Amino acid sequence: MTGGHGPRPRRIVFWQPIESPHQRDFLEAVATAFAGEVVLAVEERLPAERVAQGWPAVVHDKVLVVNAADPAVFSQLVSFDTPDSLHVFSGFFSHRIVWQAFRRLAFTEARRAMLSEAPESRMPIGWLKRARGRFFVRRYGQRIELVMAMGTLGRRFMEDVGFPADRVLTFGYRLAIPSSPWPPAPARAPGLVRFVAAGQLIRRKGFDVLVDALATLPHHGWECDIFGDGPMRRTLVSRISRQTIAGRVRVRSTIPNSEVRREIAAADWTVVPSRHDGWGMVVNESLIAGTPVVCSDGCGAADLVDAVGGHVVPAGDRRALAEVLQKCVLAGRISADRRTSIHALASRHGVDELVAAFLARIDALA
Repeated sequence: MTGGHGPRPRRIVFWQPIESPHQRDFLEAVATAFAGEVVLAVEERLPAERVAQGWPAVVHDKVLVVNAADPAVFSQLVSFDTPDSLHVFSGFFSHRIVWQAFRRLAFTEARRAMLSEAPESRMPIGWLKRARGRFFVRRYGQRIELVMAMGTLGRRFMEDVGFPADRVLTFGYRLAIPSSPWPPAPARAPGLVRFVAAGQLIRRKGFDVLVDALATLPHHGWECDIFGDGPMRRTLVSRISRQTIAGRVRVRSTIPNSEVRREIAAADWTVVPSRHDGWGMVVNESLIAGTPVVCSDGCGAADLVDAVGGHVVPAGDRRALAEVLQKCVLAGRISADRRTSIHALASRHGVDELVAAFLARIDALA
């Protein structure tokens, strides 16, 4: 079989490096809507470093989670090589077992899809990954029926390396939307416009860009908390202490995801200044909380900000970010009515929309 139409699958196997809370709601919703079996095959459950970053444990109800690193389990999964099984591969360029599974199934009658983020675009990494992507498409492109690309960034990359546009589905992480926004943490300084950012303190996340942008704002009327840890912590703290923002910008420790959500709900704006981010789950969490977002266009989740509301600025552009943050300060605190409106708009872009699009594409190929 070479990427053509096939029968509607009775089984979907998602191959992933790790069990991710970002995918949990989507997979459970697929298992609810899909008539067959949904299996999640992972190389490992939740790595210690992800736990240290505040990721919560993942509990699945309707999805069968199996250990792909177990040779017996692996053998059973790759034996599902007939057209009634759809295998969705994610992370196979960087993870050995997922890649081995793809190689074993690539030239069988099984149906195949892939889920991928756009890689970093900076040179030379971006050039090398595009070259690898083009080679992959030449070798295996006709063997993949559906490409689930993370955001507009991912879609552009997949089309650029050679996948036909009609085979690419613009994808994205989604969460189940609660009926009302998450409850906020206690207010720290009533009257001040509060910015919140969260993530690994690494260069790619762009927190140095945020600190430099904040240093240009007026000396009153706002505050900012950055939650996270990583190799740039000392540099960021030193950068803040040398500027006039010391006392208004705080680099705080990593906290559990549930607490991050409460801090976001208590903020006026969430800032996601990444130079590159395949998605950026904090965007989803912020919009569900009713908190608007300032996001770089280097994030896959910029699509959601465009759809729901907020500001998207060029990645790495300190001046553009500063201008938007200045507007946020001048506009004042976010009203309760605006929070309710943002939450309502976010509800239209939840997991159900994504599942419907995914299953519709499967049916269209059947």
